[in-house]
Amino acid sequence: MKVTDEEVDIHRLIVHPDHFRKGIAQKLLDFVENQFQNRVLKVATGAKNTPAVQFYEKNGFEKRKEVAVSKEITLTFFERRNE
Repeated sequence: MKVTDEEVDIHRLIVHPDHFRKGIAQKLLDFVENQFQNRVLKVATGAKNTPAVQFYEKNGFEKRKEVAVSKEITLTFFERRNE
């Protein structure tokens, strides 16, 4: 995670597959939100990672761009103002 006065780049929020669907990602995101008020939160995930994309959209993040890393991998970048 990279933190400045204006933004927090979470980069990737990853939960081990053995612990999916236990609310861990939400707790991690809630922690970051509570620690860093009044900043832009940024995060990226694989464009084909539907659960992650839905998670960020559910939490008010908006898609900002998609970047093809290779023929097989595209990343989606999200942002949200944390008020």
